[in-house]
Amino acid sequence: MNDHAGTARSGKRFSLVLAYLLFLGPWIAMGAIGALQTGANSPLDWVDADFAPRRDYDRFSEQFGAADVVVISWPECTLTEPKVDHFVQFLRQSPAFCDHGVPMFHRVVSGKESYAGLLQPPLSLTPEQAKSRLAGSLLGPNGQTCVVIAFNALGLQQRDALVPRIRAAAVRYGGADYGSQHLAGPIMDGYAVDQASDTTMRRFAPLSSLLIFCVCVLCLDSLQAALMVYGIACISQVIALALVHHTGGQMTALLIVLPPLIQVLAIAGGIHLVNYFFQAARETGKESAARRAVELGWLPCLLSSATTAIGLASLTISGLAAVRDFGLYAALGVGVTLAAVLILLPALLQRSSIAGNPVSKSAGDSEHWSRLLDWQQKHATAICLFSGLLILTLAVGVTRLNASVRIETLFGKESRLLADYAWLEQHVGALVPIEAVVTFDQNCRLDAGERLEVLRRSQHAMRSNSCVQSVTSCLDFVPELPADLDPFTATALWNRIQPSAQKNHYLVASESAQHWRTTAHVSALGDLDYGAVLSDLRRSMATDRLSPASADGVQVRLCGLMPLVHEIQSQLLDDLFDSFLTAFLLIALVMTLVQAGILSGLLAMIPNVFPALTLFGMLGWVGQPLDIGSIMTASVAMGIAVDDTLHFLTCFTREVDRGADRRQAILTTYRHCAVAMIQTTLICSAGLGIFGLSDFVPTARFAWMMVALLLAALVGDLLILPAMLLSPLGQVFLAVRPSATKSDLQVEPSRVEPAGLLSPNPQETTERRVDGDDREMLRPRELKRPRRRTEPRAASETLPRQPI
Repeated sequence: MNDHAGTARSGKRFSLVLAYLLFLGPWIAMGAIGALQTGANSPLDWVDADFAPRRDYDRFSEQFGAADVVVISWPECTLTEPKVDHFVQFLRQSPAFCDHGVPMFHRVVSGKESYAGLLQPPLSLTPEQAKSRLAGSLLGPNGQTCVVIAFNALGLQQRDALVPRIRAAAVRYGGADYGSQHLAGPIMDGYAVDQASDTTMRRFAPLSSLLIFCVCVLCLDSLQAALMVYGIACISQVIALALVHHTGGQMTALLIVLPPLIQVLAIAGGIHLVNYFFQAARETGKESAARRAVELGWLPCLLSSATTAIGLASLTISGLAAVRDFGLYAALGVGVTLAAVLILLPALLQRSSIAGNPVSKSAGDSEHWSRLLDWQQKHATAICLFSGLLILTLAVGVTRLNASVRIETLFGKESRLLADYAWLEQHVGALVPIEAVVTFDQNCRLDAGERLEVLRRSQHAMRSNSCVQSVTSCLDFVPELPADLDPFTATALWNRIQPSAQKNHYLVASESAQHWRTTAHVSALGDLDYGAVLSDLRRSMATDRLSPASADGVQVRLCGLMPLVHEIQSQLLDDLFDSFLTAFLLIALVMTLVQAGILSGLLAMIPNVFPALTLFGMLGWVGQPLDIGSIMTASVAMGIAVDDTLHFLTCFTREVDRGADRRQAILTTYRHCAVAMIQTTLICSAGLGIFGLSDFVPTARFAWMMVALLLAALVGDLLILPAMLLSPLGQVFLAVRPSATKSDLQVEPSRVEPAGLLSPNPQETTERRVDGDDREMLRPRELKRPRRRTEPRAASETLPRQPI
């Protein structure tokens, strides 16, 4: 009667959930479609306005104009080519580059025009002098020049539309065919990431989904069960995408792995619950199998989802907005998958025609697990010692890790963008700017001559750095300064220099201060250490060196693209350690509660930190830099790895509580958990691994590192964890078990099938299967002494019983 009432309530609950989903369907569908529109994909967009280096970068852009530029050139873009002027005029005047009459470019700078201006009065420089002043910035060694297009805020919003228009204008007015054009700069970085993200989603998301379904069918050996689990995963995936859109999020290059991640997590949870359903169908029959599956599986599924969500949510402490968004939405998606798996899937299984366990033969055939267990039992201590030594040795490499968001870490060596960077740096000049801003405030007591000397020394300090390839400042637009300036000449020159400096965006003046800009350029490619360059420049440009007469009222700051990129790289490493430590502490707290002991909970974390410490340690030892995709994998993988650990320890604990010794408890756990653990690992690896073929390196690296970490986690759970349980460390896990399970009351483990994690009512009768179809009724307080086997034990079963 109670079972019937419970089934009726479950049916009503399922009908209500289905009705709610149908009602919200249009809202969910529109949100999912809207979320697939990518945006904010430049590395500069991965930090928000509160990030201190970004504030400095934005402050510089407000003072001197937008620093987000496109640099374009082609072989015929030279000082003598008139079509270059036609192209520049079209960029400045065409309605195609305006929005309702408002220009979308802050300015357009032509190397050809700048060269011509230096030849004209009042400077009237010789051609050699003019070329010398523009060399390495706007002019290459063989007369090759370029056009620099600075986008304003309006243009940044329409970046994906403007870049193709620029290319088309270069073809029509500049005489440059598409194949010979070379474009680079921050705008192109973001545009290329947009294109790579869109291509990755269109090319690999359907393949990932198809591969996941195929592996799911093979693992469950049931098309009907696979369709149910796959459908639940698709629902979870769509709802997670809708949450991104309706909460104001954007589908960044990092979030493109969110849909397949949610899908594989939903399928992993679904497979565990389906296996509980198969087990319950064998033990209690089809009628109550779904309800029994929930009773057996809700706690491990809840704990697994909680630890996975913790691992993902730990990313929300990141200083990078893109990483925080990924952690937040992925954690919310895990909550969605848990609800879908525990509410929708049991109802579907109850209404299905599935009557038994198609894969029971795999679970029941324990010969290979028994052989593995024999080997682990014999070498348990050695396995633990070797694993500990391996973890410690490789973990030292973690201290050698470095991170990078430079352009060559975002795309493969054969990418068009890197080829364009290489061509421009070879034929025109270095492309990464370092901006030095010298400020004279109202308290500055330096006269005109001393101020000019400060500017000259700042220019000289930047040129003296061996990594700097070119320097441009306001002094390039005035005659050569004599060694000694009398006060009258210095004042006249100071007043003369200011209008030209303001016109060329090298001076911003207000009532309270003057800000003078000097720009140096370094290479975007190679292994240049940005941190070392910045440190050297800060030492050489200290105010006491630039203004020995008086440093009062004089300030010097370094800003621009390179300092921002360097700070983002430093933030990546901080995020790796902070998020991993946060995830470890929170998951360890959960594990200590689940294991009812601090030491046992911490020991249970060893198989879960094993993958991250070993893989990241290896990367540190070989000197492989981490990118933004790699940073996220440590916490995510640890959260996912704990899923299998919880299922394994839950089954092990259940068997020990029922009187089994450690060896038999582990063997039974292998029979009932190992297959599902391998299945979920294969599905997660297949679904995420396909993204390892992406042209966008952070996505590809996230994929293959996740696969490596998940496979390592499987090794930790199926090899290291059982060895720990069989070794003297296993006594820690037994120390918290109830004292009622004494050896003289032990049920013969080889005769007993697991009855489940939870009992609906502790006062109800408990059934245990003994010798095939015979059943023996055991009440909680009236345990009968089991029959002893008369045949001798096999050699593999001679492990002495452990005191509990």
